[in-house]
Amino acid sequence: MKVPAILTNNSTNSISTDEIDELLQRKTLLAFHRSDGWVMVGVDEMRDPRGRRGSSWKDRKILSREGSLKQA
Repeated sequence: MKVPAILTNNSTNSISTDEIDELLQRKTLLAFHRSDGWVMVGVDEMRDPRGRRGSSWKDRKILSREGSLKQA
């Protein structure tokens, strides 16, 4: 899945969701769009579903899927 993103060189791009963690680690991602709107890196909170900070995007995605499976 590709999402719109703004990089630190002010270019816009469509990036794969797998690239988000890598771009965050390299500090080259300014913002990206998710289902509930734009996320500004360093401004908007990025937390896992349990409210913990510091988990990777992939970890949050896995936890979200696990929660969805438990509800089904």
